[in-house]
Amino acid sequence: MITTQQIQKWITDGELWRFYKTKEWISLKTSVLAAGHYECKICRQQGKITRYDIDEQGRKHLLSTVHHVNHVRSHPELAMSRTYRDPNTNEVKDNLIPVCKACHNKLHPEKRKNNSKKNCYTNVERW
Repeated sequence: MITTQQIQKWITDGELWRFYKTKEWISLKTSVLAAGHYECKICRQQGKITRYDIDEQGRKHLLSTVHHVNHVRSHPELAMSRTYRDPNTNEVKDNLIPVCKACHNKLHPEKRKNNSKKNCYTNVERW
């Protein structure tokens, strides 16, 4: 069983990737995807049904990404929780949601690699 302390240690050690390789997480992730019919929840809220991601070669792959609404680094105690209680409304909400890769990238702009140096200035003199 994965503990909050183990997850915190992986975070501290820079090895959070280990969490995503555990049997417990893979099993929970598979269950969340199946319960959501392998449909991206974000797309669904916009009136679209997205069940597949498309790779660089144009091949379709059934959705395989589950997003933590409460990010693991900020809330390791919720890493294995399907739901959480909103502290503002006391409402129970989904903590784990199936998403397509495009929506997941939008949910995590901090992970995007911006290789463009076009408008990247280090000071007010622009150099």
